[in-house]
Amino acid sequence: MKIPHIQLASRYFDDLAGRFPVMCASDEFHFLPRAQAASEYYDRLDDLEGSTIEECVDRLRSFKQELALLTAGEKDLETLIDLDLLTANVSGILIELEHNKSWRHNPLLYLKIAFIGIDHALNKPASHTRERIHRTLKRISAVPRLLNQAVDNIDGVPETYHQAARAMLHDGKQYLEQAVGGFCTQYPGLFSKDFQKALAALNDFDKYLEDIPPVPDRMFAMPSLESSLKDHFLSVLSLDEVFQIAVDEWWENLQQLEKIQSKIDPRKSWQDLYHDFCPDIGEIDTIALYRRETELLRRFFRNHGFREEDLCASLEITATPYYLKSVRSAASFGAALSSDAGEKSFFFITTRFPQQQSSAPENDLLRKRLHREYKFLTAHETIPGHHLLDSIRRRLENPVRRQIESPLFYEGWAYYAESLLTEQGYVQNPMEYLVDYKRRLWRSARCQIDVGLHAGFLTLADSVELLLTAGFNREEAQRQIYRFQLNPGYQLCYSLGRYEIMRLKKAYENRMGSEQFHAFLLEGGELPFHWIEKRFQALNIKE
Repeated sequence: MKIPHIQLASRYFDDLAGRFPVMCASDEFHFLPRAQAASEYYDRLDDLEGSTIEECVDRLRSFKQELALLTAGEKDLETLIDLDLLTANVSGILIELEHNKSWRHNPLLYLKIAFIGIDHALNKPASHTRERIHRTLKRISAVPRLLNQAVDNIDGVPETYHQAARAMLHDGKQYLEQAVGGFCTQYPGLFSKDFQKALAALNDFDKYLEDIPPVPDRMFAMPSLESSLKDHFLSVLSLDEVFQIAVDEWWENLQQLEKIQSKIDPRKSWQDLYHDFCPDIGEIDTIALYRRETELLRRFFRNHGFREEDLCASLEITATPYYLKSVRSAASFGAALSSDAGEKSFFFITTRFPQQQSSAPENDLLRKRLHREYKFLTAHETIPGHHLLDSIRRRLENPVRRQIESPLFYEGWAYYAESLLTEQGYVQNPMEYLVDYKRRLWRSARCQIDVGLHAGFLTLADSVELLLTAGFNREEAQRQIYRFQLNPGYQLCYSLGRYEIMRLKKAYENRMGSEQFHAFLLEGGELPFHWIEKRFQALNIKE
């Protein structure tokens, strides 16, 4: 029997996959679903023509109306959850296209589509080499059109995006020459002409960016935080309540840091202790260190609240692709699109900054941070964090929940995953406790700033002071704050998401046991938390 809302969802995902195949196939663009039909279009780049975006907005509004009609009178809990999840997903895209309008001011959007698109064409599963060659050639030939759309659309670029875009252009051109250069040598008649046109288009775009003066980031602070919280994340909490959650977390973490500091060395501040900490990792190199740690975490959590089948998904731990180094954090997760065994998920590590953006002292600081925080970074990105969560999502039978991610759940879960290391005894060294609480303090500062600047609870000076206390210098603090304002709502996801998971844990874990609690929580999909609570309540678990 055909289920109406599943049929509508199928049309919705297919429509978005055809319009935005690169963004739907990548986890770099959190406002779009991971529409699995995007795998049918590895030979296309996304169409960001202004008229096409207007048409897409109209189509999304139409989907929203259809969802509202299906919701009226529906009583089945799981169907209502699916409908609400779809509605929230539509709302998130509309917020991005109509209110944030990143396509009007963010050149990184276009560059990411170009380089990620070519990467996918080269490396996603293919039935034979000819298919890989064909789709790579088609995407390379579409780069000039995409960058022309960028020039037509962009009407001002914030300083942060301007700087990052020029860095990504430099790195991306090197990546392109290395990744596609072999094809040009093997098949010069096929590739050389379009490859040279793509390089010329990238050079022209670089000149375009060079000629336009960037605009101060503060001029682009987006007004969409409340609508993101209410309509996209479907949180039932007010901005005041979210801010207070972050404030409470801040003081709790600060007190813990001071207690740990007094036990380790009362003569030093906890900030100095953190920066002086250098764990003994032996002669192992950084990427090998993270590979070993991922396996150790996998073994540990087999006996601490997670099922074997959820821990065994394959993962490649490798250096961050060159074209992504300027826009990804030093440790990041790159999720597969499907559950196809031939498609890889990645844990990316940047051990050195791109040459034109770094110095020896900066690379030394990066290495020290990667070694100081490696246990928590690995837990966040792999097991039991993003990788475990994502591998479960991609195996869900429900096509709605299999293809929709929620930043609130996604980042909240990864933050919660870090805290399991201390809660369940994986780390026991006081200095590792200090590293954990320092990271927690940073999360709570980010949530306060995200909400506080928007709602008037904090001034810019207040926000800088929070990050100074969290261990950053003034220049880096100001850069972070402006970056947060360009993407409102995302920074609050860590603290608020973990808070909601901890609230559910306190209510239900003792009744169910850790393994059953985690399994039920994750098997439901990345849902708004009030719906997750209704699913737990429907179990009628006895005390």
